[in-house]
Amino acid sequence: MSLNGIKVQLDGKTYTWSGTEWCEDRTFLIPPEVVVRKLNALLTKQMELEDLQSSDVQDLLNGATQARDALQYERAERLAHRCLQVSPGHVGALAILCSTLRASGQPRRALLETSPFRKASYAPLLTSRAAAYCDLKQWDEAKREIGRALAIHTSEEAFSVVSRIRAARPDLYEKPR
Repeated sequence: MSLNGIKVQLDGKTYTWSGTEWCEDRTFLIPPEVVVRKLNALLTKQMELEDLQSSDVQDLLNGATQARDALQYERAERLAHRCLQVSPGHVGALAILCSTLRASGQPRRALLETSPFRKASYAPLLTSRAAAYCDLKQWDEAKREIGRALAIHTSEEAFSVVSRIRAARPDLYEKPR
């Protein structure tokens, strides 16, 4: 799903996307901002079309992760949903979807969309769900979910969630006397 090196025709000229910027093929110059906006719009349409046509689960997962990390939340969500169409219940896609929705400020929706799979035993999904509970200040649920994640696999992300819970609700980790 890499779009590096993609070529687009606009007003009789060919432009190449390097992954970070546009360059006019003949002159190797970066086009003016007005042209860049048009090229970006064309690239977005091409990306949407490719996203909908892809059925390779690993490509979809990689693309969703890259889009999420690049703060392209709509695309990350679209790719995660496409992956779930191709491979229903894919826990990796669910984890990416959950983290993408959280990152875009939608923790409630992240929990709602992943709730049918809350019994899954995939630590990244459980960790992301626990973080969503933290976002909503539902500390008991967050502690329960992160406990399940840590029982499966320890990670820096999981310990970060534990730190959030401990900071907000130290009483949840106090030992009974």
